[in-house]
Amino acid sequence: MLLAMVVCSALSFTPPPIVTRVASRRDLTSVSRRDALRFVGVGALTAATPAVAFDNAIGEYANYADKPKRPGNPPKDLGTAQRSINVNSIEADPETFLGLRGCDGKPNCFSTTGDSLLSDRILTGVDTLIPPWKPPAGDGAPFKSLAQAVKAYQPGQSFIDGGGFEVVKETDTYLYLQFESLKKGYIDDVEFFLGPSGLVQVRSGSRVGQTDFGVNASRLNYIAAALRKQGWSIDDISPKTHADYFYAADDARDQTFDQDRRKGTEMENARMERPTVG
Repeated sequence: MLLAMVVCSALSFTPPPIVTRVASRRDLTSVSRRDALRFVGVGALTAATPAVAFDNAIGEYANYADKPKRPGNPPKDLGTAQRSINVNSIEADPETFLGLRGCDGKPNCFSTTGDSLLSDRILTGVDTLIPPWKPPAGDGAPFKSLAQAVKAYQPGQSFIDGGGFEVVKETDTYLYLQFESLKKGYIDDVEFFLGPSGLVQVRSGSRVGQTDFGVNASRLNYIAAALRKQGWSIDDISPKTHADYFYAADDARDQTFDQDRRKGTEMENARMERPTVG
């Protein structure tokens, strides 16, 4: 009799409902991206959750959302600070000024901060120095114009930055953004600073890898082209100005040739046909 009562009681018992909370985009943007990725990994056990990416990522990003990402770590000294150049130069005088971080000599970065002489710059690697950007004289709020042009950037242009971008910090004189690659989630740090001279200092650098496949040059040239239409004076970054950088980028692309992605232009195919040395 006792056993029958226990069985009847078990059959009539109704367990409490299980409530599963699915993260919304607002929830995810309220925490760090790394924490958000961990949160999504847990939520995936009970419910499908959208991929964590910048809001303006291209649609194709969803195809790689479950792939391992390599965002890397940003340099610890981003932002504006007292910078020194020509410290070890024999012919150029040392200078100290308020500005952005320089590059580390790898062909994966450009900055307006660097030693004055090319002979000094190439001692530590590839030349990555670019001239500051000059606003038009008639623009009363040039940094606002620059910020608008940067925010109008199109992720996916030239097959780069498919993961989109995000403004991390913005003031009247400083703008810091992060750009994400499509497949592997590489993050590049991009900064702009309106210096006391009225010129805009610029830095665009990758966190991971020896070369960037030309990404930073393409990104800066795209933004510069939009600003030139408004009267800005900005030098184009090209194989003529930075030959070693583009050689490294072309060589890296040759080693990872993607016919579908690069469309197999005549120039690319001709480079692929060059004889193997060694």
